[in-house]
Amino acid sequence: MLDGDLSIFDYNRQNALLFSQGDWQLIRRDLAFAGIDPSCIQELEDGPCTELIRAFRIRRELIHYKKVCLHLFEEGRKIERELKQAMAFFFWNDGENKNEGSKAHLQALHLLSQYYLNDNISPLEIDAVSVAMKRHCEKSTACELVDRKILYVLATGAIGFHKGISLAIQDARNLAKSICLSPRHPDGERPLKLRNLPASMYVDQAVHKIAREDPFESRDERRERMTQKEEKISSTNVADDPRCSDKKLTKSGMAYNLILEKVRNEHNWPTEAIDFLSSSIVARGGYKALTIVEELENYSSHLSALPSRTKKVLQQYMDAHNDFITISNRAVPTEGDEGNALSAAVKRVGNIHSLRGLLKASGENAKWVSVLASLSWKENTMFVAGDDAANGNNCMFVPQEFELGNFINASRKLLEEVLMPAMLNAITSESWPPQIGTRRTRVAAYDEHSVEYAKCGRNKLSKCMKCSGYFDAKWIRHTFCIMCERRIRDESVENKCLFDGCKLSEEAFCPHFRRCFVCDSPHSCEECRLYRGDGESAIELVSVLQPRFLLLDFDRTICSTKSGASPLPQNKSKSKHSRHQHTIDSDLKVAVAAHRTYGSSHVITRNSHKRDIEEFLIQHDLKDLASNVHVVPKKMSKGSYIKDNFFTGDNSDASSCIFIDDDIRELVRDNWLKSCEQVHRLLFVRAFSK
Repeated sequence: MLDGDLSIFDYNRQNALLFSQGDWQLIRRDLAFAGIDPSCIQELEDGPCTELIRAFRIRRELIHYKKVCLHLFEEGRKIERELKQAMAFFFWNDGENKNEGSKAHLQALHLLSQYYLNDNISPLEIDAVSVAMKRHCEKSTACELVDRKILYVLATGAIGFHKGISLAIQDARNLAKSICLSPRHPDGERPLKLRNLPASMYVDQAVHKIAREDPFESRDERRERMTQKEEKISSTNVADDPRCSDKKLTKSGMAYNLILEKVRNEHNWPTEAIDFLSSSIVARGGYKALTIVEELENYSSHLSALPSRTKKVLQQYMDAHNDFITISNRAVPTEGDEGNALSAAVKRVGNIHSLRGLLKASGENAKWVSVLASLSWKENTMFVAGDDAANGNNCMFVPQEFELGNFINASRKLLEEVLMPAMLNAITSESWPPQIGTRRTRVAAYDEHSVEYAKCGRNKLSKCMKCSGYFDAKWIRHTFCIMCERRIRDESVENKCLFDGCKLSEEAFCPHFRRCFVCDSPHSCEECRLYRGDGESAIELVSVLQPRFLLLDFDRTICSTKSGASPLPQNKSKSKHSRHQHTIDSDLKVAVAAHRTYGSSHVITRNSHKRDIEEFLIQHDLKDLASNVHVVPKKMSKGSYIKDNFFTGDNSDASSCIFIDDDIRELVRDNWLKSCEQVHRLLFVRAFSK
């Protein structure tokens, strides 16, 4: 009942943050301390307070959902940097031959039209892309102008699509965070973003802005119109947007009052007890949790209208571009008109890519926000995520159908299969950094002599510690430019990460590709026997390797628990509502079933709740696995435990295993795990399937 020297009767708006809150168990504890009979508390849980318990459940899921979105956003920022490199590199300055360049650019847009107008076509399926890649891999003189334009169009389209995805993910994270910041006290002020819905959503602003533009308008025409102030973009002043719906919240207050009325009328609690319950609910974040549910429902209603509106705008732009393709196929542009036609076409295609990215990610976000808003108190855990997104701790547990991570990886796939190979091969036949006079004028890189002519100013450039060239931020990583980073990898004889400050400098280094499994993620190496993937990757490895042992971590790997928590509800005899049910990874469950043909599966964990883990696995029809639960002693590495328990005796040479864990440290810090050729390791990353 006490938090430090404060009782719940001392609660007010000023000291709200000093009280523990966010779980029904805190209210239950307060009631028990106040002498309320356990049977009366149970009656609350089975009746009037069921909706409150559900609200706490939704709040917990939403907190983890926003963490998942933050992880995805941070991963997307890494990819965006490389996309910007590719876009800058493939830009080719036409110089005095602007008409020729415009014609080649328009030709590239025609050749790639089926790719950006059809969501199911890969750029590798287009012959013109394969030819352009091949010519970039040869001497730079082999490239025709249209080849350069094709790869530039691909790069600009990829970054437009990726920015649309990232914007929607950032929006999802920010709105989820704003909802989680709903005030604890009934008199608290709603967060500004929630008051200004729907106009406060980035995706809404972007779609609204694009919808008001003319698909055939060139950049020059739009610039002139904007100068004349004929258009007002709503995002410049969200608070004044007529679409804002700053409605007053009512459902949370009604739900709160209904709880108290039911306790008074149906359970005949005295006034003093009801006042105590009321104070506890507010102090322990119960009113806040009810508000979060209402805010989530409100957000979901705004999101549900967004995909259809986005599809409508996207279709308008696609129809306009199809008309442009049809018309331009019939008639050659008049000399000098290519520039305006190109400007409008580039802008139109950019909007198509952005809208497609926005549509995919915002639609997926709308789906899961709706699911979260309608959760019941007894449903299994859906989202679990760590807190350290910025440092690459991407350990997550998400539903199998969750697609946001796959959208992010679509951009990486285009980078790895098309853009980066062509760029790196082209660089090998050219000078680096590009000299003054080169046509790659958007590669902001200068040597020590030409840096004085840098248009962006020397103070905005960073010096590469290897080649002493000056570059803008997109080309420098950990004090090296991308080419020097590549050369250092190729020439280095040291088996450690080339970046200073890496906490796993030697342990997580791949000598075959000279990459760090942490700093250069995502990275997998068959020769290191260390892979990165999700449950589907585990199934594939089991099928290919057919190991004698399949060894699985428990927390945030096969189960959604974290930090050594029990997978079962606690205090079951006291309260069936006391804790949510954790979930099992369905793909890893399939991997365990598939492995029965080849050997035995085991849980290798530091979670001390062995009996609860065994019962949890039995409940999920994994009796064989439940009989093979191993708790690793403190201060002992999992590698040492695996060696002592699975690779000893006469059959040690015949043993082989796949060890799956969500913590890179467990996979790389034990020397025996790294050196034993019979051990294959899988870094389990649930939301980033590759």
